Amino acid sequence: MSTLSSTLPASEARKNFYTMLDEVNTKLKSFSITLHGKVKAIVINPDELESWRETLDIMSNKKLVKELKQSQAEIKRGEFITEEELFKDLGIDKKDLD
Repeated sequence: MSTLSSTLPASEARKNFYTMLDEVNTKLKSFSITLHGKVKAIVINPDELESWRETLDIMSNKKLVKELKQSQAEIKRGEFITEEELFKDLGIDKKDLD
């Protein structure tokens, strides 16, 4: 188990760089790196970063956010069909998709 803090001064981050990379990759941990007491960089798993970017893209699209909210309301009201119902309505045998 690592003893690295999630916030490290740059000199400590330099000494433990490979350990940080391993933990970011395998444990989805992130690290804040400080210089003179101020955070100057964040080390984060690239998949996690991409997920945040996608979320920001979605949240910045007002039309899409409105559609998502409408969809959530429809689901709460039970206004949806299951995958099985959809396949049946379209005349698709799920076994043919494999």
